[in-house]
Amino acid sequence: MNVQVIILVDSQPNEDDLSNLKLAASKLTNRQSSIAVHVNKEGRYYALTTNFTMKNVAQYKVVDDIDEEFQFWTVELNGYQETIIRFPR
Repeated sequence: MNVQVIILVDSQPNEDDLSNLKLAASKLTNRQSSIAVHVNKEGRYYALTTNFTMKNVAQYKVVDDIDEEFQFWTVELNGYQETIIRFPR
């Protein structure tokens, strides 16, 4: 299943921030090569988007695991505003 985690911040991320997003995804994915991290400026915010795949399970069973893993790896992220977890088809 496809997973997309979008974290909105109000300051430009550094390379360590992006590496930490990849590390968070690497703990959850079923295929390391599926991990992709992108940064887009959206208005006054930066959208840090992490895409990866996981084994197919009910989304409600993994959404808390995803949230906890990304919180752990982004605790030092400056300007945090919001996390959005999506399961695109």
